[in-house]
Amino acid sequence: MKQNPSDMKMMMDCMHMREGMQSGQGMQGMSTGRNMPCKDQTAQGVGVVKAIDTAKGTITIHHEAIPSIHWPAMTMTFKADPRSLLKSVKVGEKVGFTLHPNNKDSTVTAIVAQP
Repeated sequence: MKQNPSDMKMMMDCMHMREGMQSGQGMQGMSTGRNMPCKDQTAQGVGVVKAIDTAKGTITIHHEAIPSIHWPAMTMTFKADPRSLLKSVKVGEKVGFTLHPNNKDSTVTAIVAQP
């Protein structure tokens, strides 16, 4: 697969940020605010819908491990953006989804039921 050089740079920036956080170096010397290098990162996941809260605009998914962002399998509640995504799936369905990872404030931006 051919990689765009700017995508590769963003991926390397994200890896360096993760390494700094794991080494205890924290965010020293890194940019902050709206221009964080990982702000546009997306990841693909597969899981089972455990709950949908249309009032809060959230979906709870028990997802498999997501290696691209180093997340183990777990159950998490995500914001849905747009909220209309919540109408396309049901509790108990296996789904594939796209998310913008941001720790506990991660957002699902696409979701589709899987057979």
